[in-house]
Amino acid sequence: MSSTPSDRPSATGPVLLQSGRTTYELIQPLEQTWHGELLLARRRFDTNTGDYVVLKRLARDCREEDYRRLMEEVAITARLRHPGIAGMHDLEGTAGDPYLVLEYVEGHRLDTILEFAAQAGKPLSEAFACYLGAEAADALHHAHMLTTEQGRWLRLVHRNVSPRTLLVGTRGEVKLSDFGAVWASLPERQPTEDDVLPGNLAYASPELTRKGLIDGRADQFSLAAVLLHLLTGRPLIEGSDRVTQELHELRRRVEEASALGTGDRAAVALVMDLRARIRKLTWGFVSKIRELTSRDVAEATRNLSAGLRPILRRALAPRRTDRYASCEEFGHELRLHLWRIGQLYGRREAEREVAALVRLTSRGKAKGASSRALPSSSAQAAHKAAGGPSGRRGTAAGAGRRKREAPSR
Repeated sequence: MSSTPSDRPSATGPVLLQSGRTTYELIQPLEQTWHGELLLARRRFDTNTGDYVVLKRLARDCREEDYRRLMEEVAITARLRHPGIAGMHDLEGTAGDPYLVLEYVEGHRLDTILEFAAQAGKPLSEAFACYLGAEAADALHHAHMLTTEQGRWLRLVHRNVSPRTLLVGTRGEVKLSDFGAVWASLPERQPTEDDVLPGNLAYASPELTRKGLIDGRADQFSLAAVLLHLLTGRPLIEGSDRVTQELHELRRRVEEASALGTGDRAAVALVMDLRARIRKLTWGFVSKIRELTSRDVAEATRNLSAGLRPILRRALAPRRTDRYASCEEFGHELRLHLWRIGQLYGRREAEREVAALVRLTSRGKAKGASSRALPSSSAQAAHKAAGGPSGRRGTAAGAGRRKREAPSR
């Protein structure tokens, strides 16, 4: 999600669904999420071009459990109203094929910005990390304080704060996205077999890997782990990048094999084998998270500035009772640190820093291209429009889905 609307292909794409006089056309499949997939779409009103939205629909191997979880996400996301949270527009489609219509944020995902920084050999500034952390902390605090219409506290926990769920818009705004792994005290909440391990393990808190009580301080830990990665160029736990990539690839293969259906015995056997490998890899990494100590945190943060070091050490404390009482307090400390070092940093500064990094990366790629002509197919243009890095599914063929029966309700 990194280009302006004028850069996107103008040709009409495959129609995903139609609701009244509104049509949703596929631009580009984006990625797999907790229990579905994201698609970049153009929304048209009658024959007039409207805006761009992100559609979330259930994955091909949808189960009744997945459907219920999507409905839980709808119930929660519809109540979240904060400028730092990518909001929900509507729920479209049918009971058997629902689509969650989400806000499209023009800009870059944080993991893409991290890739830019690595390619350019230019780390992001401490001020940028503090600004992003404070903005994200505000959004998380809003979510953590969410109540029902009757005033009952939902005890919401995002559980998937990572560079993949944090976005920086073209105006420097910070947005938190993807509440598909959210935990909340909803009546008749839908549990899952791997309910204890949602989201990105590379940034998970120790308590999130156990079947114990969790609260907003789990998200605080994850956000602090993201900031540490921004500031040092390395994740908190060594090897987490490799494990994350391997898990992503294994889950992609599970999805492909599952799409062949239960009638294909070879595919069923492959799915069982892949899931066994996922469990083994996951729990091997989980042991490292559970064994995290204060000494490990001190070592990981030792190269931070003197003022910022104690702030992140506290937010990354292995025991949640040793962290800040809330994300609001964590965000306040990050802003206070900026004030102490005399840094006035906001949206404008973030916009400029990211734009400069993108330009620097683009120049580096241009030099390495050795003046080779680049293909200009519509598929590549659509891929560029979605801002997807190489390796994402990027053709209109991704629009096709296996038909499935509507889940019983």
